Amino acid sequence: MAVWRERLRGLAYDLGPGRWYRSAWRFMVADVDLREGAWLDVGCGPGILCVLAASGNPALDVVGIDVSPGMLARARLHKGGALNITLRQMDASHIVYPDGTFHVATAIQSAHHWQDPAAILREVYRVLVPGGRFYIYEADPDAEVPEGWIDRQAGWPPEVLLRRRWRRFGMDQARWDGLKKQVEESPFGTDVVDERHGFYRRLVCTR
Repeated sequence: MAVWRERLRGLAYDLGPGRWYRSAWRFMVADVDLREGAWLDVGCGPGILCVLAASGNPALDVVGIDVSPGMLARARLHKGGALNITLRQMDASHIVYPDGTFHVATAIQSAHHWQDPAAILREVYRVLVPGGRFYIYEADPDAEVPEGWIDRQAGWPPEVLLRRRWRRFGMDQARWDGLKKQVEESPFGTDVVDERHGFYRRLVCTR
């Protein structure tokens, strides 16, 4: 029964936010602009970011990890036959890759789920190469939504629905400040940029 619940959850996400945010993920991929090396997506969900990052970049290996089998089932459907995408069920507090494996890591709308942020930050730091960057994104319920960042059909989803979701599945200023403090207390230290990207708050942490 739990397996079916997970699969239904993955399908529901895929038909809702997984469709709405595709343009936002395209902007993220373009901004990171990594064409070769290795990219880790922490909490990859339905894997759309992984697909967009890997597409047209055969010298780039993209790894998506998530604890949800339902989300990973959707991600595998989206991956199709792509050879440069690896999807694994994994807890980000125990990343089973060697030190210095990845050039970039991303966490999009997953930090608000983290049970042990300190452990996750230590692990991501460990698996990044020196100079590697960790991009952490969380939706801001009070942000303006730039033109083209949400894929709408016939006006759906309306902003009122998006903001309701972001209040539940994003971070207000107090939670964001708390996350930033945890980053600064992690091995990343104070080498972190706090900025906006579209309707997201974003931390860019450099190893």
